[in-house]
Amino acid sequence: MFAGLYGMAPMVFWLMVSSGEGYVPGPLPPIYWHGHEMLFGFAIAAVCGFMLTAVPNWTRTPPVAGPVLMVLAGLWLAGRIAFWVGWDLGAMPVAVIDLMLIPALGIVAGGRIISAGLQRNFVFIGLLTVLFASNLLMHLQAIGVTTDTAEMGLRLGIYGFVLLVTLIAGRIVPNFTSGALRMDAVPAEASTPPAIEKLVVLTLLAAIVADLAGDAVPQMVTAAMQLLASASLLVRMRNWQTLKTLGQPIVWVLHLGHLWLVVGFALLGLSGIIGHPGEGAALHALTAGAIGTMILAVMTRAALGHSGRQLHASKPIVVAYVLVSIGALLRVLTPYLGFQAVIVGGVLWTLAFVIFTIAFWPILTRPRT
Repeated sequence: MFAGLYGMAPMVFWLMVSSGEGYVPGPLPPIYWHGHEMLFGFAIAAVCGFMLTAVPNWTRTPPVAGPVLMVLAGLWLAGRIAFWVGWDLGAMPVAVIDLMLIPALGIVAGGRIISAGLQRNFVFIGLLTVLFASNLLMHLQAIGVTTDTAEMGLRLGIYGFVLLVTLIAGRIVPNFTSGALRMDAVPAEASTPPAIEKLVVLTLLAAIVADLAGDAVPQMVTAAMQLLASASLLVRMRNWQTLKTLGQPIVWVLHLGHLWLVVGFALLGLSGIIGHPGEGAALHALTAGAIGTMILAVMTRAALGHSGRQLHASKPIVVAYVLVSIGALLRVLTPYLGFQAVIVGGVLWTLAFVIFTIAFWPILTRPRT
């Protein structure tokens, strides 16, 4: 629910700031404030929801509820309040408050994973550590300890969430697709060969490390790694039976979210080689496109399934699926369409989460059916 709400508020505010109406609170430059709140306000809320839903299933333990859940929700809310109106207290208190959520999530979810000995899922603990480090780098610049770490923190955070989306998609998209095809009596199975799965992880890590290394790696090498990552992601979809899911929006939206990963890394590579459409557009393909679409896709499916409802996307939610990707597409095409594409794209992307919030408020606030 927090992710749905926060898919609206900071975007509307950012569109106002981009149009010259108002200014962002705090010492971080506006673009970093925007990036921080979309990652560590919006996306991290969705990650918390995913981890607190998935980990009890993985470990066969009771759902996280009661005081523990209240504390985690309170930490998320406290971080957002601090980042909006807490700067008069000083940058250090804001940092302390905002940085507490990810370690707390790691203790709750990571503790269960370690206790159950689920080595396959230890990677999620590592990625939470990466996200904490990226948030810390941004706060260190806000505090004044460093002068130029916010950009690295933002980029590292983007890639941390991209890796999360990549790993989660690799597990759930073939699984959910196969289940949906069986329900429709379609004689097909979605799958990914283990060798391809390993190739995806290796090429993504290579592309990410090369990009984060900056000038230490020649630009053409980095671009080649990014194109290779895009190609491996596309190959992973080869046996996912994507075309056979077109009649089931709650399934094809997962494929669409993954396809944005393919597009994002391809655009990063092309930007490094020919300079178009530009790094900003490519990164928005990964963030507004891949992360935004996949979050909406997984939230709708998980909320329906875990509340005892049929896995069927209503017409308004299908509209939301379309709007989130059209909004991302317009943002990616901004270098060619002009600044108005930022505004229109941002409005459409935000409307997707307005629809989600209205449609799923009763589902997320009432007892399981």
